[in-house]
Amino acid sequence: MQIIFDVLIPVFAIILCGILAGIYKVVDVSGSKSLNNFVYYIALPALLFLSLAEAPVSYLTNWGFLFTNLFGILTSFLVASILSLLVFKRKFPNVATYGMAASYGTTGYMGVPLLIAAFGQTAALPAALATLIHNIPVIIIVTISFELYRALKQTSYREVARAVGSGDAIIPGTVSQEKPNIGTILLNVIKSVFLSPLTISVLAGIIVAVSNIQLPKSALVFSQLLSDAAGPTALFALGLGLVGQGKLFTKLAINKAEVTIIIISKIIVQPLVTLFLALYVFQLEGIWLTATIIMSALPVGAGAYVFAQKYESFKEETSVSIVISMLISIVTISLLLVLSERGYFL
Repeated sequence: MQIIFDVLIPVFAIILCGILAGIYKVVDVSGSKSLNNFVYYIALPALLFLSLAEAPVSYLTNWGFLFTNLFGILTSFLVASILSLLVFKRKFPNVATYGMAASYGTTGYMGVPLLIAAFGQTAALPAALATLIHNIPVIIIVTISFELYRALKQTSYREVARAVGSGDAIIPGTVSQEKPNIGTILLNVIKSVFLSPLTISVLAGIIVAVSNIQLPKSALVFSQLLSDAAGPTALFALGLGLVGQGKLFTKLAINKAEVTIIIISKIIVQPLVTLFLALYVFQLEGIWLTATIIMSALPVGAGAYVFAQKYESFKEETSVSIVISMLISIVTISLLLVLSERGYFL
């Protein structure tokens, strides 16, 4: 229980500070965007880069760790997507954003600072690698789904236009003259995934580690100073951002069953599948096992809302899921930390 008082309460206390600062207007809620930009573009990339750049190369190829995280994510993504398709009768490509909400966690903004606070700098490397695995696959799937749908839709419009010849039966504005191609789809995927500051910083750190490049002390100090600011700023910004989500609960114009499936998939299904894989398939140990379980149990990530907003799909459901899963995770992550303190995950 001591780990809850020493680690979890301080972490959630910083989130609470952000919430209270927003409610009492000590910091304007609109300021959360600036704080998020600082964390996303500067502080967190510095932390991830530094963690990987100084890591032994052998640690970067811990395939059991990588595959455990990947399969856990994909399982919750597929389960939620199939339920969305069969039970709630949602159509492609909207099921992709639903699956993302059910599998995409707050790895960068909450997972990384939480693990480092609980287990020290030894947790920084697995936290950085887990952040990469939790981001790239899901973002690729969602981006390809919507870009492919857009391309197919444009193609079908042109076929209808050719069929009617003169175009009299075509609704004005529905026929796109832009020719869809695989290059456009790939370009959009690259922009969404590989131009992300988090991805760039992780890949840069891996390159430095593999190449055995010795960074100058000034670069190390620079990265370390920014790294130290990443955790508390990310947690405070997370709390401040939650204040703006409160108005959604006054609407309740959402399918509560769909929200429930998202939350169950993210904070129950994903951790259970990941735990099974970690213990009985890939047999992870030590901090790698602990980091895997904690990262899988994190609440729905704000990045899922970014994509839901971008593609105009499941915006309200995703926002409500973020808030509710955050509250539930106080209990679930507390339990996992207590178990880790007693040696179950170390």
